[in-house]
Formats: sequence, C-alpha cells, structure tokens
Amino acid sequence: MTPKQIVEKLASFPNRGVATAHEIPVLEYLTSLFAEQEVTRESFRTPKTYISIVWWLIGGIVVGLLALNFSPIAGLFLTLIFVTMAMLYFNWYASPVTGFPPLVTTYNLIVKTKSKETPKPKKLILMAHWDTAPISVLYRPEMVGNFRQSLKISLFLMILAQFVAISQFLLPNTFILLLGNILAFYFLLQGIVGTIDYFRLGYSNGASDNATGAAAAIATAQKLWGRNLENLEVELVLTGAEEVGMIGSRAYMKKHYTEFNKETYLINFDTLGNGNLKIITQTGSWSNIVYDNKLTQIARQSVSELPTLKEVTTGAWHTADFDSVWFQRAGIPAVTLAALDSKGRMPNIHRPTDILSNVDFVPMEKAIILAEKIGEQLNQT
Repeated sequence: MTPKQIVEKLASFPNRGVATAHEIPVLEYLTSLFAEQEVTRESFRTPKTYISIVWWLIGGIVVGLLALNFSPIAGLFLTLIFVTMAMLYFNWYASPVTGFPPLVTTYNLIVKTKSKETPKPKKLILMAHWDTAPISVLYRPEMVGNFRQSLKISLFLMILAQFVAISQFLLPNTFILLLGNILAFYFLLQGIVGTIDYFRLGYSNGASDNATGAAAAIATAQKLWGRNLENLEVELVLTGAEEVGMIGSRAYMKKHYTEFNKETYLINFDTLGNGNLKIITQTGSWSNIVYDNKLTQIARQSVSELPTLKEVTTGAWHTADFDSVWFQRAGIPAVTLAALDSKGRMPNIHRPTDILSNVDFVPMEKAIILAEKIGEQLNQT
C-alpha cells in the first residue's frame, strides 16, 4: 500500500486509543502490511491515557495542601512526593506516577527482515507511534501557542506549593495556610479545564497525529529494506502509549538497550499532516533538550543536497515531547521529523479537527525522501 493509503486506512478507525475496542484491529492491520518481514508484538503496562496521571498528580498535590490544615507533616510528605513526580513527568523524565493504577496492557510492533545474515555494523531504528490522543481544550488554536508558558507557570506554582508546605511545617501561620488553600483550588480547577474535553469528546481521530508518521516510517523502512544495505540494519518500531507520556518508546528502549551497538541511530516520525517539514533540533518544557548529533548533521546535509527539500529547515517543539526523548538522553543519536506551520504549531492535534480531510500529504512525502536519504548516508559513511 502507498503511504497515503495507509493514512486513509488508519484514519478510517474512529480512533486508535490504547486499550480501546479499536486497538487490536489497528495492530492486526499494521501487521498485515509485513508479509515478508518478521513482526513481533511486545506488550507492556501503561495507564490508558495521561488523564489518570494528571489526576494522580493534581489530586496528590491538592490533598497535600489541604492536609496542611490539620497535619503539617502529612501535608509536607504528600506535596514532596507528588510535586517531585510532577516535575519529573512534565519535564519528560521517567516518573513513578506512570506506574500508578489503573493500568492496561498495550503493545509495540517490532518489524525486522527475516534474513539471518551476519550482523551489520550499524543499526537504524525507524519509529512512529500508532496511538491517538485524548481531546484537550489546551490544544485549541488560541491556547496551544501559550502551552509551554502555561506549563512553566504550573510547574513554578507546584514548586511554590512545596515551599508553602515546608513553611507551614516549620513556622505555621494563617497566611501560609490561606495561600496553600488557594493553590489547592487553582490546581483542582486546572485539572478540570485540562481534562474536561476528554470526558466530553473522547479521543481525536489522529489522521495527522500520528497516522502520517506511522505511514512515513513504514514507507521508509520498506524502501530501505528493498535496497539490501550492506552496512545498515533497519528496524521499524511502531509504539503504543506515546500519548500517555512516551511510554511505549521507553518500554522498547529498556528492553532492547543492551542489544544496541555503538552505531545505533533513531529517526522518529511524528505528525506530518500540516505545515512544513522540520528537522526538530529542540524540545523540552522547563529546559531545552538540544538535538545536535551525527544524525541531525546528516539530515541537514541531505536537505542541502536535495532540491525537493530546499524548504526543509530545523525547528523546535516545546508542547509535550516525542518518542525520541529517551534515546537523546541516553546518548543515542536521534532526530524527529515533524511538520510545523508558520507559527511553529501543529494544527489540529488533540482536537476533533485532526481528521483525514484536514491532512496535507506533502510533509509526509518529504519526510520519507529525507529519511531514505539519511539511511543511505549512514550506510555509506
């Protein structure tokens, strides 16, 4: 099937939410595309959505702040635990809260060639997530541009909540107690606003985020497999639970990290349905995560050599993060290819408007061209 046909098929499902009724049919469809390859379905445990994670964090902080009214030591203990977990989670580090119930079982699809040849000196992982996101009011066009600023404010207020708890424990007074109660109300209101659209509207269809990315990863893998590259092993990884907090890619890396050789690389494809193709070189919420490695250098060089990619530039994305974040932090050269509009946004994501009729296939097609070129360069260098 062509990449466009893959997008159309994935978008024909109402959604691709983790552990929903559509999950297994989606995985079976994706598996059917690889009759000539070896496909493994690897399970892992995860929250069903980030909604439960958000409410664990907000609920824990709120209970901790309210507990200051009758037990400062309990309030201090609770805020310390939940503020710490929130800082980890919203800065895209592994956080214990992702293991809190309720948990479900979902899957990554690992696709390799069936060939049993001598191991090759280099490995290229092509990654994209197949799952779709809960709809959120925070991703409305008038709000998403301020997402990072809003998140920073929330994280700052969480730190303030911790200082309030410490102060009330050491030097109890009514002003500090009042401030803690105000913060508790704010966090509760923030949780309601941030999650109400999911309870009203459910999941997005995910035509752009991330049917386009999955199709681009599949098409690139098939092209590179067809070239029988002598120095480069190509592995396709379609992850689940990316929209929960990049849980699937972390599960994959934890399981396979010891198998990676010194020349393992990752190209991640995410949301290629609107705007212009970008080589993402900066992500992160509180602090910047900078992607400056051999792979980003090859990507830039490839763009300069291909006239069809002359409009492709580097870009930054600070609204949430990508599956590539774990690999970048582990020192594995990684890059994400995504499409951004003129304001640096991804139109329609996490909204009811992320549907097939709003998808522009040009960024996806360019991503396939660029990723194939990167693979060829890795094979040669």
